[in-house]
Amino acid sequence: MSKTNAENRKKLLNPHTVGKKSFALVRNKLEKTKGNVSLKEIFVETRARKPGRLYKESNEDTTSKIAEMEEIETQLSADGSQLVDAYSAVMGPEHPGRLRLYGRGVTKTSLKGKVGTFEPTSNATNDVVQEMQERIQKMEEKWRNKRELCEREVLCEADITSKVIEKLQRA
Repeated sequence: MSKTNAENRKKLLNPHTVGKKSFALVRNKLEKTKGNVSLKEIFVETRARKPGRLYKESNEDTTSKIAEMEEIETQLSADGSQLVDAYSAVMGPEHPGRLRLYGRGVTKTSLKGKVGTFEPTSNATNDVVQEMQERIQKMEEKWRNKRELCEREVLCEADITSKVIEKLQRA
């Protein structure tokens, strides 16, 4: 088992160096110090070595990708447009149902409505509350309309049954 794990680790092109520490903890630490954090910053942080420590294997691929990301960021800052994420431009699109650099079990739907951190902001919470109140009002209106329609139908049925009873009594 350990041999296969060692072989699989050698196949990794950009191995992380954070060990057992989760990516969520790394992201949280960076957000506390810097605020909003990009994927590029997390990639660099999770691939950085302590001073004096070297990779056992070559890390040329990782360093070249980091250099590419920094080059793209400098070009974007010179242009003044921040529409393209440097990490996505270098690493390519995400695989369906996965998010890189967020850790295990994190999906796009679990991040919806979350801005920067995993806790919803007050703005996002207020928007959600307002949306839910609107939905409740629409549902109450539908319920009132259905109840009125049902009451009309019952009255109509009562009129019909009373007329039928009258005809039967006359006969």
